Amino acid sequence: MKAVLNIERIGFNALKAHAQHERREIGDQTHTDESRNHLNASIGLDKCPEAAVRKYLEQTGAKIDKRNEKPITRVLLSASAEYFRPGRAEQGGEFDRDRLNPWIRESVKWLKKEFGDDAVHISTHLDETTPHLHAVIVPTYDKKTKRRTVKQVSHHKHPAFASLNSYEDLHDRYAAAVQHLDIQRGDRLPDELRKKRRSTTKKEWLNGRIKAASVQLSLFDGEIRKHLGEKLRSLRKTFQPQKQQQKAGSVASAALAQVRSKTRTRGRSR
Repeated sequence: MKAVLNIERIGFNALKAHAQHERREIGDQTHTDESRNHLNASIGLDKCPEAAVRKYLEQTGAKIDKRNEKPITRVLLSASAEYFRPGRAEQGGEFDRDRLNPWIRESVKWLKKEFGDDAVHISTHLDETTPHLHAVIVPTYDKKTKRRTVKQVSHHKHPAFASLNSYEDLHDRYAAAVQHLDIQRGDRLPDELRKKRRSTTKKEWLNGRIKAASVQLSLFDGEIRKHLGEKLRSLRKTFQPQKQQQKAGSVASAALAQVRSKTRTRGRSR
C-alpha cells in the first residue's frame, strides 16, 4: 500500500473550475456516486476554495506579482485502494471508516505542519472511486523591503518548495507521516535520474540556463550579422555605378577644363 501525493500550480481560472468541480457542477461525473455526495466535507476559511483564497489574500495583505500567472498550489493526497478497502480493491467507491478516519486525520495534520495557515482550504472527496484529499495552498513568504516586511505569494520561495528536490522531499515527509498506518512511500525516480538531479545545484542549473541562452543569443547575433552583411553588399552594388559615373564625370570635366585652358593660352599667344 503506497502513499499518493501530487503537486500542481494553478491560476485563478483553474481555481474557479476546481471550486465548480467540488460542487459537482462541471466535468465528467460518471466516476462519482451522487448518493454519497453528502459525505464530502471541507475545512478552511470558506467552503468554496476560490473564496477561501481571496479571503486569505485580503486578511494577510499578501501580494501577487503580476507576472505570476499560477500563484496557487494544489495538493492531492491519497493512498492505494487496498488501504481503504482491504481485500476488495476493485470495488470502487467503498472504504472502511476505521481506516479512512486515521488517514484523514494524519493527512490534515501533515498539511497543517507543512503549510500552516497557507493551507486555506482542505476538502475530502469520498464519492469517487478512491478517497482522496484536495488542499488549496496560497504559498507565501516574508519579503523584506527597505521599510518593512511584507507577505509575498511565491511557489518557489515558499519553504516547502524552495529546495531543488522539494517535491521528492515532500513525498518522503508525507510517507513518514502515514507510515504507522502501514502506508509506504510511492515509487521513487530511477536512481540515475535522482543522482543527476541531486548532483545539480540551483547555481549550476542557473548557469546552465544562462549558457544555453548565451548560445542562442550568439546564434541570433550571427544571423543579424549575416543579414546586415547582405544588406551592405546590396547597398554597395547599388551605389557603385553611381560612384563610377561620378568618377567618369570628374575625368571628363578635368579633360574639358584642360582643353579650355589650352585654347585660352593659344589665343593669347596670337
